[in-house]
Amino acid sequence: MLSKLIVASTLAVLVAGISGTAHAQTSDYRTYFTFSTPVTLPGITLPAGRYLFRLADPNSSRKVISVLSADGKKPLAMLHTIPNEVTKAPNKPEIRFMETPANMPPAIKTWWYPGKSIGYEFIYPRQQALQLAKVTSQPVLTTSAETKDVATADLSRINGSGVPAPVTVEEAPAPVQASGRAQQGEVAPAPSATATAAPDPRADERARSTARTQLPQTASSMPWVMLLAALAMCAGLGLWLSARPSPRRV
Repeated sequence: MLSKLIVASTLAVLVAGISGTAHAQTSDYRTYFTFSTPVTLPGITLPAGRYLFRLADPNSSRKVISVLSADGKKPLAMLHTIPNEVTKAPNKPEIRFMETPANMPPAIKTWWYPGKSIGYEFIYPRQQALQLAKVTSQPVLTTSAETKDVATADLSRINGSGVPAPVTVEEAPAPVQASGRAQQGEVAPAPSATATAAPDPRADERARSTARTQLPQTASSMPWVMLLAALAMCAGLGLWLSARPSPRRV
């Protein structure tokens, strides 16, 4: 009976370890996106190329997204967002674009991490939002008044006529159907333990004070889990062998 319990416990440990590995992810949701043409983000237009998106501040209600060069060494933008929930979580990293004219770089509206139904909708500067609203014929998320203090400003969605509609930030907003052209990305591997965060000279002071640098990923606990499972299995096998009746001598 004891050996059966040990074997069952060993199997449970192995299953839990395998499951933990399968669902492992970086805490900052780092993701690669490759663009074949220039794209627009709040306050910046990125040339065609490959970029690293990561969550710089996971603890604020207006989560800060950091956009970097593909190697993660050159910070390009620190952008505020609000939660945006879709009815079905994507299986791969995904961004959605606003429908801009062919002669304008497409503007990124939202970003989702795979398996997460709540993603990030970018807050555009007011003048840029008004311009986008005019050419896309859809409301664009921005601040209610012209300000650099995006972290605490009141928000609205502005239409092409410049009329704002107030926005209330919710951690769990009502799910909506994702709209706009979609592009998938790749989940980026965790940084090495010796990697250090690069400074961001282009970030405004408010975003820089809000964003928190993520701690480097430490070594996995999986080797210890597998070692304990192996020891438990050996112990169970030893008990089973010792409990077997000795063969009778004729």
